[in-house]
Amino acid sequence: MSPIGLTLPFAQTTGSVGFFEFTSDEFSAIRQNLKSILVTNWGERVMHYNFGCNLREFLFEPIRNGSLKERIADRVISQTATWMPFVSIEELNVIFSDEDQTLPEQSIGLRIVFKIVSRPDFSSLFKFVVTP
Repeated sequence: MSPIGLTLPFAQTTGSVGFFEFTSDEFSAIRQNLKSILVTNWGERVMHYNFGCNLREFLFEPIRNGSLKERIADRVISQTATWMPFVSIEELNVIFSDEDQTLPEQSIGLRIVFKIVSRPDFSSLFKFVVTP
């Protein structure tokens, strides 16, 4: 298989192709790109100020309720639609640390089921945790 994209965090490869580890299938590459969008805050990318979900701003909200979950979900869906239009989010669950004791304190868990628009018969699950 030929390399598609870089993995995050960057890791040195053990193979003979290049210096960094690569993803080798579409779903792995999309997971890495989705992770990049989720961990990036606004202003961190040169020439792309609005790239990313800026999820850090939600970590210490004093009132964690359904309205905050909707704001987080809207942000993730809109940023994914903007930067990855070839991906369709089928399901998105936002979970706060006080709802799930397995999450670190003050963190936000995301459970995303996505599909590639050109391949609607395949879907994949992606789990992510935003920590302070």
